[in-house]
Amino acid sequence: MSLTNYAYVNGRFVPEEQATVSIFDRGFLYGDGVFETMRVYGGKVFRLNEHLHRLCAGLTRLKIGAPLSEEQLRALCEELIDRNGLANGMARIAITRGAGGIGLSMREKQPQTVVALAQPREFPLWSPGVRVITSAARLDADSPLADVKSAGRLPYILAKLEAEQEGGDDAVLFNTHGSAMELTASNLFTVKNGELFTPPLSDGPLPGVTRKAVLALAEELQIATYETSCGTEFMADADEMFATNSITEVAPVISLDGSPFTHHTVTERLREAYRKLVAEELKTSVP
Repeated sequence: MSLTNYAYVNGRFVPEEQATVSIFDRGFLYGDGVFETMRVYGGKVFRLNEHLHRLCAGLTRLKIGAPLSEEQLRALCEELIDRNGLANGMARIAITRGAGGIGLSMREKQPQTVVALAQPREFPLWSPGVRVITSAARLDADSPLADVKSAGRLPYILAKLEAEQEGGDDAVLFNTHGSAMELTASNLFTVKNGELFTPPLSDGPLPGVTRKAVLALAEELQIATYETSCGTEFMADADEMFATNSITEVAPVISLDGSPFTHHTVTERLREAYRKLVAEELKTSVP
């Protein structure tokens, strides 16, 4: 691996410690941007195209002009991984509306800000499990931005803080209709009687790349799957729960509000199938 870890900032590859953006950048001032965080296996990003498509779709929804095409972003990410000699770890791309004056007006046009990172990370072979609480936060599932992975993550940060202050690891967020949406950075799945349930996108969860892969794998494994609204009572009566995102893959939930889940049979089947899928698609071993 390279002794110097590089970042990409607005057309330049620079050592991470030299990477800076303007204090007037709208991403810093207002969370006015989008981002993607991705897992790197054997020097390759799993389903990079899907991540970049979601990133660019978010730019369109926020009416931020795309400074680079998906093909250019793909090449950027691959070059950064190569420069850093990265075998296994994480990559992240963030794009903001750019620097401007103080205030919400966007009349003062500036070039967009593009930042990318690629860092080594060690991941456990099998997640030790996630202790989850039900958050007091309520999110608007009817918001036109519910499916955008924007830089503004305050409700999720506060829910994460709430969980950690209560001795947990993560929190389930609900929408204003009382239905579970997702965890702070993961999609949520519940297992009952061997069947799989997950909140529908209409309830407000982010359309996760890993979520989509797990739904397809469940179908291949002939696990009955339902995208359906669920509240606290439904989850409290579950046999298993697990969380999915690109970094932690398929992670078992070991307790909900202090009540333990003692087995993870379906969770483990899907986790093993997911890792096999990654290895097959990327043609690499999965650590």
